[in-house]
Amino acid sequence: MKTSGNNGGPARFGNSRKGSILLLILVMVVVMGHVLIQFIERGLSEIAGEGYYVERDRLRLSGYAALETTLAVLADFIAIEGGLQSPAQGWADPIGFAGVDFGPRLSVTVSFEDESARLPLNSLDEGTLYLLFEEMGISPEDSLLLTNSLLDWIDEDDETRIDGAETDIYSFREIPHRAANRPIRNLEELRIVEGFDLYFFDESGRPNALFEVFNGMVSPYGANRLNANTAGATTLRAAGSIGDPQLEAIADYLAGADRTRGTGDDRYFATTEELLNVIVEMPPGLTLGVDISILGIRVRVTEGNAVFELKAVVSLDGSGIPSVATGTGRAASSPTTSARTGSATSVEYPFVFLELTEDVTHNEIAPVPLEE
Repeated sequence: MKTSGNNGGPARFGNSRKGSILLLILVMVVVMGHVLIQFIERGLSEIAGEGYYVERDRLRLSGYAALETTLAVLADFIAIEGGLQSPAQGWADPIGFAGVDFGPRLSVTVSFEDESARLPLNSLDEGTLYLLFEEMGISPEDSLLLTNSLLDWIDEDDETRIDGAETDIYSFREIPHRAANRPIRNLEELRIVEGFDLYFFDESGRPNALFEVFNGMVSPYGANRLNANTAGATTLRAAGSIGDPQLEAIADYLAGADRTRGTGDDRYFATTEELLNVIVEMPPGLTLGVDISILGIRVRVTEGNAVFELKAVVSLDGSGIPSVATGTGRAASSPTTSARTGSATSVEYPFVFLELTEDVTHNEIAPVPLEE
């Protein structure tokens, strides 16, 4: 009976050792499962990332193919009709006009912005700028501030105008900087110019509705004359002494018989003589034309949630090249640009590229469509 206290002792020790081994195995399974999950998640992330770049490259190729098609269609219209005046000529949908099919999965759209329907911002004088801001509904005091601060930003000297701003003011900003003292390259640059930061941008520095109006009236590129086919009434009023009767006459002519823009009977001025027949005489101080000299082209390619955007600005007659040569791009030596896809194809087009940017999806400036 002395051994009764040891009954089950070795068995309990064996069960305890087996329990410890089982617990260790469970811990190892949990750890290995966690490692395996992390490995799978990382692998999936890398696969997704690789797929993004593969998808982007595929959409990019389609985007440039659409741009090539667009340039070819525009070049055909220039060769046949002698120039571009308005989408009412028939080139508003170049992809459909060319009959190019990108397949059922891809959606490809092309839109245009006539830069020659806007005032050349870098060459506007004080009076025109002031009138432009007043036409936008800005008070006289603030119009004076915006005018002088913009001219100070553009001119080459460091002399501060009354109600203007130069480096001596910008150096005391929360983020100190210098006045550019060169032409505006992009309108979003204005977010750090005195007055514009408050009027045309919100607290986060994003362009607001007033900026979009301004963006539709001015361009960083210099066009020789405003295109009467696409210029808006506010732009024309700010550009010179044109009265409401002449503006109404232009609008009625372009709208066609039904007096509604964007319908099938829209018209356009093919020659300056046709324009003068409608407005009778050229308004003093206003240089009007009927041709597009600088054209913006936006290509958007989508497939599901994947998006690729491409923007090109081309000059048709050499306009805008000097200001671009100062910083936004490289001017060509002749009015012919060679567009190349791959290494086996070279096509000559009657254009000079002033700007070519990709993935403009993040740009929050809403494009102003051409008035058809």
